[in-house]
Amino acid sequence: MAENKHDRRSTLLRRAVGAALTPALALGALGTTGATGAAARPHPTPALASDHWGAPSALTDGTTIQTLIDTRTTKQGTVVGLWSRLAADRSQRDLLVAVRPAGSTKWGAARTLASSTYDTSSPVDARVLAAPDGSLTVAWVDVAAAGARLLTSALPAGAASWSSPVQIAAADRIQDIQLAGTPAGRTVVVWAHGVDPQYEVYAAERTGADGAWSAPARLDATAAGVQDAYPQVAVAADGSVTAVWTEYGSAGAAFKSAEQGAADTVWSAPHDTFDHPVTASHAKLALGPRGDLAMAWLANGALDYARRPAGAAAWGPVETAAPTDSFGDAVPSPLPGPDGDVTLVWSDYQSGTDGYWIRTTTRAAATGTWAPVQTLSTQYAGATPFAADIGADGTVCAGWSQPADSGDADRFVVASRVGGAWSQAKELSTNTTGYARGGISVGGPENRPTALWEDPTGTYTTRLMTATTSTQPAVWRDYNGDGKGDLLALTPGGSLTIRTGTGTGDVTQGPSAPGWPTSSRYVPAGDLTNDGDNDLLVRDASGQLTRYDGAVGKPFAPGGPHLALGAGWNAYDVLTVPGDLTGDGRPDLLARTPSGDLYMYADNGAGAFKDPVKIGFGWQAYNTVIGAGDLNGDGFGDLLARDGSGVLWRYDGNGKGTFNDRVRMGAGWGVYNALAGVGDITGDGKPDLVARDTDGVLWRYPGNGAGSYTDRVRIGGGWQMYQNLY
Repeated sequence: MAENKHDRRSTLLRRAVGAALTPALALGALGTTGATGAAARPHPTPALASDHWGAPSALTDGTTIQTLIDTRTTKQGTVVGLWSRLAADRSQRDLLVAVRPAGSTKWGAARTLASSTYDTSSPVDARVLAAPDGSLTVAWVDVAAAGARLLTSALPAGAASWSSPVQIAAADRIQDIQLAGTPAGRTVVVWAHGVDPQYEVYAAERTGADGAWSAPARLDATAAGVQDAYPQVAVAADGSVTAVWTEYGSAGAAFKSAEQGAADTVWSAPHDTFDHPVTASHAKLALGPRGDLAMAWLANGALDYARRPAGAAAWGPVETAAPTDSFGDAVPSPLPGPDGDVTLVWSDYQSGTDGYWIRTTTRAAATGTWAPVQTLSTQYAGATPFAADIGADGTVCAGWSQPADSGDADRFVVASRVGGAWSQAKELSTNTTGYARGGISVGGPENRPTALWEDPTGTYTTRLMTATTSTQPAVWRDYNGDGKGDLLALTPGGSLTIRTGTGTGDVTQGPSAPGWPTSSRYVPAGDLTNDGDNDLLVRDASGQLTRYDGAVGKPFAPGGPHLALGAGWNAYDVLTVPGDLTGDGRPDLLARTPSGDLYMYADNGAGAFKDPVKIGFGWQAYNTVIGAGDLNGDGFGDLLARDGSGVLWRYDGNGKGTFNDRVRMGAGWGVYNALAGVGDITGDGKPDLVARDTDGVLWRYPGNGAGSYTDRVRIGGGWQMYQNLY
């Protein structure tokens, strides 16, 4: 990741949204507003509607300046983040690293690798290697008045702590670090080694994450006055190594290379990379899963590309992947896929628009042709750094900064390519001022993307945020991961139990946790965090609303993972989540005041809710209002309301944040003291309803998929043991 050069700290202009009152018990549609200030997109919006990102969480506090440097994911699923922290008084800069173990959603404590009080205004030159053997290595440059040192620290696979820093080299200047490794544990580091008045290229290697580094070996053989820079390195699965760098002399720039065999300890003599004339510049090198080498660089107003097949000594012809008016600062890294296809993601300027856009194309291995260029960003993205990575299955994820739909905040935005189709751009950050810039890594057995980004917390302070994708959307009201709906039940003693749906219409005993106040209100909320698990909202007696995060097969416990969402919620006597009301695929919250006003709180995509919108009045006519899920199969959540005479009414969600006119479901529902829309407990894919009568008998009303229910079926007696059902 390159250092950010786009630091815009304007204040977000807030846009007021008004809503007209609607007739009592009949809810009208609200108007919508579109994005403002964006020029026409250079290409159509990508096809895939959405990918499933979980709710962001904070990796650091926001009291200092946190600057993300790098993030990687091992093939085993361990994620590492590397960043610098600048003290509030600018007196010290620290280099920190944190790890999220494979299979976990929790990050470990940050480890400080280095601290410096020298030239704290300069960025830290550092890189992370997530090696195929599961180990992690960080290499960084320590700069002092006496010169620069190249240091490394390693975390072997399965180890609990990072090794003490080891010095590899010292020089007047060291920069452009690159790392590569093999499944057998061979690791190679290359760097530009500055000894006044020129730069040279050096390499060192080790075997095993806890092995000793070799003495630095110089790779170039240039005379004084010739500068060698931007070294790149790739290590094949058999252990053979290729290094490529750019040499700047009186005749211009040229690509140079050196190799080392798998069993060799000496590098080859430096030589021209290509056997034909090539316009050279700063390049990026990548090794594909099949052993092919791919290289991309910017030259003569075009994005150029070349390939060296596995086992070959010579590179193929230079291809133009895409022309452009002007590229951004960062050179794109080739992203080779498992089928030999290579994807490029970059930033370039487009004539007739308002600036730079994030673009992509893919070279098909079968035909050797480049696909038409697509534009991923939906607004001007600036010539700012971007990030992209590819998983072993070909999943690609890209991240960049672009202005929010309104105002001047720059949000961190992502898009993913799954199965050949790109998703629409999705804002992960919610900052209202400043900018959010970040990094992306893809990996692990499920090839899931993880994002880290800088989130502004003040005029000159930031925190690091992180999010990852879920494996699949949560099934409505499914708490144990079997794809069936479940019922929540609270005892008078404060135990909250998950009664799991069987798929045959029953609800059996599931996990339970004690210690819940019986004075609190419990609201099954769907998957608010977008991590594949259904969550729970709890409003306590003081009016504080808290989100409790679900986990497959585990009960909701008072001390479990949770997030406070704010106070003042005792202004409402009904809280319920019917499902998706706004058409964005996320569950939304309804709240009714005792006087009958109904408000909709739309999911904000970050595990909480947007500001309320009043969508109706007169709802005090109902003594029960519950979310029922998607009863009619149109993709939107529906609502059930029972009036004082025992008549049940259905309100169909219309996807615009409101409901269509009510539909009478039938009379006689006053015999029940609890109603709960439990999702599908019969296994037919249609949401069902359960109802408890005053004798404690629980009844099932199977959904028919057309907005109604078939005849009730007795589930069993004794349900008066529970104070409430949800």
